[in-house]
Amino acid sequence: MKMLNAVFLSWGLLLAAPAYAGFYIEPGITYEKGDNELDWPAPLSSSTGTTRGLGFDLKLGYHANDVFFIGLEGAYSKPKFENSATDYSADATSTLYGAVVGAQMPVVGLRIWGGYIFGGDLDPEEDNGVDVKFEEAKGPKVGVGIKLFMVSVNLEYMDLEYNKSKLEKAGPVSGELDSKLKNKVGLLSMSFPLTF
Repeated sequence: MKMLNAVFLSWGLLLAAPAYAGFYIEPGITYEKGDNELDWPAPLSSSTGTTRGLGFDLKLGYHANDVFFIGLEGAYSKPKFENSATDYSADATSTLYGAVVGAQMPVVGLRIWGGYIFGGDLDPEEDNGVDVKFEEAKGPKVGVGIKLFMVSVNLEYMDLEYNKSKLEKAGPVSGELDSKLKNKVGLLSMSFPLTF
């Protein structure tokens, strides 16, 4: 009988304890700077370039024990795409989606996370008669941040590879664009992590 009372008391205490878990949402504003590499078809060759611009992202998931979080992430940005081979310089639209898992210290507010980008596109506008599009982004992502009250200031890094490149308008370029764009991206962001 004492054992049964102890079990009921334990369950009662667990059910009455405050819950430190729940639905997790984190909208954020981002600034990105990327360094890219691409092998162009003839008569061009290997080239380097940059992406820079503002965007926003959103993480949705589950936050457990006021420490661990896991979720899905989507990002949208409007960077300037520049590449040395054709002096390509145009506004672009970038979309990415992936998953993230991380932890934060409840009192100090230090946060760390890692994740993987499963897909996305980078679509620069036409410049000098050339129009390209990069699809099927993949690659790892890591981040660190500090949360003060309701705001987190974050630094993130992504090592992306776009598996499909399309030459939508060739201009002076001949041949197929069959190489993969590699883009190493650093992000500075301000986000608002909330648990319900």
